[in-house]
Amino acid sequence: MGDFHQFGVVTTLHQLNQRPLEQLEDDLLQFRKQKPMALVLPSLYSELEGPALNSIVDEIARVPYLDQIVVGLDRANESEYRAALQFFDRLPQQPDVLWNDGPRLRKIDKLLQQKGLAPLEAGKGRNVWYMFGYILASGKAQTVALHDCDITTYDRSLLARLIYPVANPNLSYKFCKGYYARIANNSMNGRACRLLVTPLLRALKKVCGPNDYLEFLDSFRYPLAGEFSLSRDVIEDIRIPSDWGLEMGTLSEMHRNYATNQICQVDIADTYDHKHQELSLDDRSRGLSKMSCDISKSLFRKMATQGEVFTQEKIRTIKASYYRIALDLVDSYHSDAAINGLNYDMHTEGSAIEVFAENIMQAGNEFLDPEQSMATPFMPSWKRVISAIPNIMDMLLDAVEADQREYGQGASYNVATHPKVIQLRQQTEELVRGIYGEEQVLHVTDRIFDTAPLQIKAIQSTPDLNKWDEDDVLVITYADSIKRQGEAPLKTLYEFSQRELKQSINNLHILPFCPHSSDDGFSVIDYNAVNPELGDWHDIEPFRKHFKLMADLVLNHCSRESEWFKNFCTGTQPGKDYFIDGSKFNDLSRVVRPRSSPLLSSVNTVDGEKEVWCTFSEDQVDLNFANPEVLLEVIRIVQLYLDQGIRMFRLDAVAFLWKKDGSNCIHRPETHEIIKLLRLIIEHLEPSAILITETNVPNKENLSYFGNGNEAHLIYNFSLPPLLLHTLLSGDCRHLKRWMMSMPPARRGRAYLNFIASHDGIGLRPAEGLLSESEQEDLIKTIRRFGGEISMRRTPQGDLKPYEANISLYSAMAGTIAEGQDNRQQERFICAHTIMLALEGLPAFYIHSLLATENDRDGMAKTGEPRSINRHQWSADELQDALDDSDRHHKAVFDELRRRIEIRRKQAAFHPNATQYTLHFGQQVFAFWRESLDRSQSIFALHNISSKPQSIALVGINLIATEIWHDLLTGDLYDQNNTHIELPPYGCVWISNRI
Repeated sequence: MGDFHQFGVVTTLHQLNQRPLEQLEDDLLQFRKQKPMALVLPSLYSELEGPALNSIVDEIARVPYLDQIVVGLDRANESEYRAALQFFDRLPQQPDVLWNDGPRLRKIDKLLQQKGLAPLEAGKGRNVWYMFGYILASGKAQTVALHDCDITTYDRSLLARLIYPVANPNLSYKFCKGYYARIANNSMNGRACRLLVTPLLRALKKVCGPNDYLEFLDSFRYPLAGEFSLSRDVIEDIRIPSDWGLEMGTLSEMHRNYATNQICQVDIADTYDHKHQELSLDDRSRGLSKMSCDISKSLFRKMATQGEVFTQEKIRTIKASYYRIALDLVDSYHSDAAINGLNYDMHTEGSAIEVFAENIMQAGNEFLDPEQSMATPFMPSWKRVISAIPNIMDMLLDAVEADQREYGQGASYNVATHPKVIQLRQQTEELVRGIYGEEQVLHVTDRIFDTAPLQIKAIQSTPDLNKWDEDDVLVITYADSIKRQGEAPLKTLYEFSQRELKQSINNLHILPFCPHSSDDGFSVIDYNAVNPELGDWHDIEPFRKHFKLMADLVLNHCSRESEWFKNFCTGTQPGKDYFIDGSKFNDLSRVVRPRSSPLLSSVNTVDGEKEVWCTFSEDQVDLNFANPEVLLEVIRIVQLYLDQGIRMFRLDAVAFLWKKDGSNCIHRPETHEIIKLLRLIIEHLEPSAILITETNVPNKENLSYFGNGNEAHLIYNFSLPPLLLHTLLSGDCRHLKRWMMSMPPARRGRAYLNFIASHDGIGLRPAEGLLSESEQEDLIKTIRRFGGEISMRRTPQGDLKPYEANISLYSAMAGTIAEGQDNRQQERFICAHTIMLALEGLPAFYIHSLLATENDRDGMAKTGEPRSINRHQWSADELQDALDDSDRHHKAVFDELRRRIEIRRKQAAFHPNATQYTLHFGQQVFAFWRESLDRSQSIFALHNISSKPQSIALVGINLIATEIWHDLLTGDLYDQNNTHIELPPYGCVWISNRI
C-alpha cells in the first residue's frame, strides 16, 4: 500500500487501497461519454515475437472503455507488417497500425524533410510523434494514454489508473505521469532513474541554485517512466525529442506550457518489469550509456533556454557534485535493499555511476560544441506542421488506411483462439454443464455458438456496466391499449407515445405483440411474427427513435395453436419433443401453481393420448427445457428481437421453467442456470441489453433472481403494489416501512423495477408474511367494495387461496378501508405514484395508471376474464377528448404525473442505485432519504399517506444549515424561518439541496 505523502510541486495520486478494477472501469465508461479515450502503443516488430506484447494484447482486449487504439510499428518490412496486422486483429477495438517504414509513410516523411519538419532520427520519439499526429487526424479521442510494449508484468488495471486522472471530467489534469516501484527478481531495477536522473537533478540544483524547472522534475517519483496520459489539446502543442530524452523532454514541455496544478503523477502498479537495457559500459552509442547522454543533453538544453550559462568548468563541477550525491544514494539503496531482503550489487551500481559521470561530461561537451549548437533537439508541434502543410492530416489518414486496406486483406485471425472467445466458451460450458450434465456439454455448447454469432460479438462487444440512471422511466402498455378505426394499433400507439410521452418517458414495454390464441398475448402462436391485427415489424421500428424497447420472452409455455405443438401431436420437427408428458411423472403433489385450473391436459398424438403440462391454462402448454433444442429456439428468438431493436427482455413466468418429479417445480436450480446462460448470451450479443425476471412470488424468493450479479439485471418489486395499496387504504405505513428496511440495496449493475399496477392484477402472494391474514382480508373486502375481483390459486394441498386482485388502480384508490369511498381519490392516487417515483429502483407506469383509467366492467363481462377489468382499450379520439377536458380527472392526473416524472428525471439522488435510508415520523408519514452516488445531492422524500393533515418538525429532518433547501414539487424554500412542514392529506414533498 502506498503512502499519502505529497512531495514537490506535482500532485501525487497514490494507491491507498485495492479499489476493484471493475469500479475504475465503471467510472471510465461514464467518463468516455464526455471524453472518448485512445491508447497509443509504440512497438518494434521484434516485440511482437516476445512474450510481453502477446500478454499485453490479451489484457487490452478486455478493456471496455477505449474508443481507439493506435499502434506505431517500427523496423518492419512488408511481410512483417502483414503479420502485425494479423497479430493486432484480435483486438476488439479494431486498432490502426502505422507502418512507419512503409512507402506511404516514408513519402510523407520525405515531404516533411523538405519543409524542415521531419524528425531527424528514428526511434521511440519519432514513432510517438507520428502516432500523436494520427490521433489528431482521426479526431476520435479527447484523452490519450501511452505505454510501452515490453511490460512483462502488465495487467489492464495499469491502463485504467494511468488514464483515469485525465479522463475524469471532474478533475482538472491535462497530463498524468505513471510511476511504480521497480522491483523484480528480488532486485532493484530502474538504474537510469535512481543512479542518473535523481542525483543529476540534485547536483544541478546545488551548482546552479534554486530553479523551478528542477524542482518540477524532482517532484516526479519516476520521471523516466514510459507511461503517461494527456489530453488532446496537449498533443496539438507539445514538442518532443526524438532520442532517449523523450520522457524527460515531454516533462519539460509540460512545464513550459502548463501550470503544475494541471499535472499529476499516479501509482499504476504494485509490480512492474520490462525488457532491461544493457548498461553498455564500453559503448556510449547504445543501452543505458546512450540514454544517460541523451537525458543529460536534454537537461542542459532546457536550462539554457531559461538563461542558465554553461561552461566547461561548470559542467565539470556538475559532474563532480553528481558523483558525490550518487555515491551517497548507493548507501541509501543498499540499506533499503537490506531491510526488504533484496539483492543489491554495490560494485555494479558504483560502476554504473562512474559511466554516467563520464557521460554527463561528454553530454556537456557536445552541448558546448559550436558545431552542434544549431541542432534541433525537439520535433515541431503538430500545430506548426498543419500550418505549413494544411492537408497533412488527410494525408496521414489516407496513408494508414491505404496500407491496412492493401496489406490487411490476407490477414486473418482465428477468432476461436481469442481470449474473450475462449473465456465466453468456458463460461457457457460451465452453465450448460449445470443444466444438461457433463455428457451434453460440448454438443450443446457447439450448438449455441452455431445458433448465435457469439464469437465475433464476444470480440467486438464491451460490457455496458451502467445500463440506467435517474433519467430512466418505463411505461407498460399493450400495442392496442389505444386504437383508431382503420389504423394499425402500433401506429396509433407510436403517434400517441411520440406526442404525449417522449418528453417524460424513455423506456417502453410493449406487451406481447406476437400472434396468440389467448391471455391477451401470453399464449404465443408464432414468436417470429407480429400479430397482423396490430401491425408488423416495420411498425415497431419507429419506437427505437425515442424509447428503449422491452418485449416479453414468454419462455414457460406457448399456444396449442402453435406450429411446435401441432408438430408435437404429429410427431414431426420442430416440436416433436418440445413439450412435457406429465403422465411420466410419479409425484405431482408438491407442484406450486398460480392457477386453480387442472395441471395436466389430455391431447391426442400419433403416439396415443398424452397428458401435457399446463401451469397456467389448457391453451398454454409448458415447454420442455430439458430438451436443449427448446433453449436453442429461445436463443434464435433473442437474436431476432435484438435485430429488431429490442433491448430489454422480460422473462415471463420464468420461475416455473424446469420440472422435476417429486419437487415443487418452481425456482429450480436449472432455472437459475438457464437465466445465467441467457444473460451471458444476450449481453455478448448486445452489451446494453437488460434481463428482467417476472416472478410473482414472496419477496425472499423473488430476490433470489439477482443471483450473484449474474442473473437478472432487474427484478420486479412485486411486494410494493399490495403493500403500498394497503398503506394508502389503511392510512398506516408500518408494514411498508418494515418491508423497505428489510430490502437489501441493489448493488451497481442490478436494480429493482418499481411498479404499483400492471396488465396483470395486483399480486397478493408477494404480501404473504408481510400482512396479517386479517389485514389481507380487510384489503380484499375493500377491493371488492370498489368494484374489483379476486383471482385464486390452488395450493399443493388442494386449497384455494387469493392470488391477485383484479382492479384498476385508480378505482382501487376510491376510498379507505375504514371509511369507504371519499372525495380524495385523485390525491391518494398521485401520492402513491409520487412514492414510487422516489424509491430506490426504476419506476414503471402502467399506461392505464398514467391515464387514470377506471374499472372496465364491460370488458371483463365480454371476455369472462377478471384481468380484463384493467385492460381497457381506449378509442384514440375519446382519449384525446378526456386528456383535453379540464373537468375530467384523466387530464389532471396525466398532467401532474408527467410533471412529477420530469422533475424526478433531473435528480441525481433518484438514480436507481442511489443511497436510501428510511426515516421515522409515525404511522401516517412514509418518509425516506436519498443521496446521489457522488454525495452532492440529498432529497428528503416525505409523504402523508393518510386522510388527515400532518405536521413535521424540521428539526427532525436535520437539514444542513449551510445549504439552501427547496421542495422540488412546489419550489417552496426551507430556511431558519421555517419550523415545521405542513402536509395536507396525501401531500408530498421532495426537499433537496439542489434544484
